[in-house]
Amino acid sequence: MKNILQGSICEAQNSHQSYSIPSYNRLLLVVKDLACVRTIEEIIEIVRLAARDLTNADGVTFVLRDGECCHYVDENAIGPLWKGMRFPIKSCISGWAMLNKQAAVIEDIYQDARIPLDAYKVTFVKSLVMVPIRISDPLGAIGAYWSTPHRATPEEIELLETLTETTAVAIANVQLFQKLTNQNALKDKFIAMLAHELRNPVAPISNGVQLLKLKLGETGVVGETVLKMQHQIKHLSKLIDELLDVSSITYGKISLNLEKVNLVELVRQSLNDHAQAIKKSNLNVVQDLPNTPLWAYVDPTRFFQVFGNLLDNALKFSKPDGMIWVDLSFIPGENGSGSVAALSVKDSGIGIDPTILPELFEPFTQADRSLDRSRGGLGLGLSVVKSLVELHGGNVEASSRGINLGAEFKVTLPVCEETTAWHNDPEIIETAKKSLKILVIEDNEDSAVTLKAVLEYFGHEVSIANNGISGVETAREFEPHVIICDIGLPEMDGFAVAQELSKDPKFTRSILIALTGYGSQEDRELALKSGFKSHLTKPVDFEVLTAEIDRYFLVSA
Repeated sequence: MKNILQGSICEAQNSHQSYSIPSYNRLLLVVKDLACVRTIEEIIEIVRLAARDLTNADGVTFVLRDGECCHYVDENAIGPLWKGMRFPIKSCISGWAMLNKQAAVIEDIYQDARIPLDAYKVTFVKSLVMVPIRISDPLGAIGAYWSTPHRATPEEIELLETLTETTAVAIANVQLFQKLTNQNALKDKFIAMLAHELRNPVAPISNGVQLLKLKLGETGVVGETVLKMQHQIKHLSKLIDELLDVSSITYGKISLNLEKVNLVELVRQSLNDHAQAIKKSNLNVVQDLPNTPLWAYVDPTRFFQVFGNLLDNALKFSKPDGMIWVDLSFIPGENGSGSVAALSVKDSGIGIDPTILPELFEPFTQADRSLDRSRGGLGLGLSVVKSLVELHGGNVEASSRGINLGAEFKVTLPVCEETTAWHNDPEIIETAKKSLKILVIEDNEDSAVTLKAVLEYFGHEVSIANNGISGVETAREFEPHVIICDIGLPEMDGFAVAQELSKDPKFTRSILIALTGYGSQEDRELALKSGFKSHLTKPVDFEVLTAEIDRYFLVSA
């Protein structure tokens, strides 16, 4: 399309000897403006103004073909023409120009049989030129009108023809842009629905595996097999989350929940979360963390995601007995401002091919290009890291000395200029051996039953409802301490359930947790607005779910 537009400009330049200099300059500006538009309305606005300037006409009209009718979409004239009206294509001059694929040049409308005089008598029009938009397959026309008898000059006709050719290209560009936009929107909807549909069957599998782990332990052949299954389920969940994140970030649908936090503690906590994977990979991790707090405004969940992706990347591309260095430091800014925290994750692994480095943070870029795809992944993790870091006002860069010489990823984030002590995080309170009344509202029977079994294993009293309406009724009878509710429920969705229960003073001290396959940022925000205290996606890690349930004790204490 760009080449066609350039062709229009070149054509205007090559033929400008027949144009006056002002007309040539005006046409060139129009061509450039039309190259940037994204809607039909923008095209119409540019063309209806330009056509009159270029021809010195007393009025112009912009016509689009609408099936077997001509739609007079807009006009710019000394008096009213036919704006907004539709005429049969065979009964108007714009239709004649489209059907015959040529310009109609009429010096006296009263002497031309093609003109429907009744339509023109109420207007100022005495002469006209009507040029089809796109000769091969006309999709509209541009008309120029004069209030006195006027013989259109070759320059006026040529200017209109050049304008209509450029307009045709601009319309084709807009149609292509809109088609791609619609396809992207459909793709995003498909990915979101795919994630939801994948999470539903994965959830009961995850629940069952975690229950087996609790009952059988982690030793022996069966215990080790269960651990491997759990590891693969987490990997599948991570892939689903990355697909959704890339789509959400691309369309600006992710917002941050910023908190003032100690980055040192977040790094330590994330390393503890990865301890099992590090041990399994037989790697040595060397930490160099500050002895004093390093405060920054970040979204803790997204920070864990960033650091976790970098750590996973180091684990994935390191060989057994290798080394990983994690360094967090404070870099002061000039004149006491602009200070940053620098987080580095360095490994002694396979390194990065220099040819890949420039595109490493682009979506779907794969560092592992071997046929066996032994390291897996979709090539989305680093793209998500870059986007999330930049949303925090930070920067991320990668470096490597070459193949088999390791790699380093360095993230810089703005830190709080104020370094006064912040209140300590609440100590983790272990769940008391107190039986809670928990209601699970879930229409997927397998998910509900397996979740119930795990919660009962921890000594809780659990009731199940399989739709929203029965969930509200059961809640009022059962009076649970905790309500775990799906979003995509029949008859009454989870948002409506939360809104209904939040209005009832009986549940003022209850905690509502959304457990759902809908995991976008928009879904999370809707859940919190509806009355849920927390939003978790399927399959849920029971350590995470237990932490959310523990909040009940903190709130009710």
